[in-house]
Amino acid sequence: MYRVNPNILKNIEAWIEGQKRFLEYSRKSEEILKNADRLSLMIAARTACSQIIKTIKGFDAWLQNPLVIGLMPHKMLKEVQEQLWRIMYELTLFDIEHTGKYKEHLKKIIEEGKVLPPLPTEEKEERTLTYTR
Repeated sequence: MYRVNPNILKNIEAWIEGQKRFLEYSRKSEEILKNADRLSLMIAARTACSQIIKTIKGFDAWLQNPLVIGLMPHKMLKEVQEQLWRIMYELTLFDIEHTGKYKEHLKKIIEEGKVLPPLPTEEKEERTLTYTR
């Protein structure tokens, strides 16, 4: 038998409502993002990363909670595992594809001389500290 915090249902409901509000806000923002400038797109991408991290951390904490571990039915746990693995594969494949495209883009603009090369490292004279009284 497990002891249940009386606020657990309120906490779960608050989490769900917060996620729904974020989803609604995100859907409303999509129209604005169709013609967004680079800064707005960067901020939107970082917002997405932040939400993904928050949600994954929530799942991670959820799956470490003894109450959840002990009471979640096998079928429900299987669904969570399968969905998270699908998301993991999709995100990892996207990362590989995007990073590869960016690497090629960077390589091209470096070859075209459109970026400044790194500053050469200066040979520094070895400095010794002297102590005087």
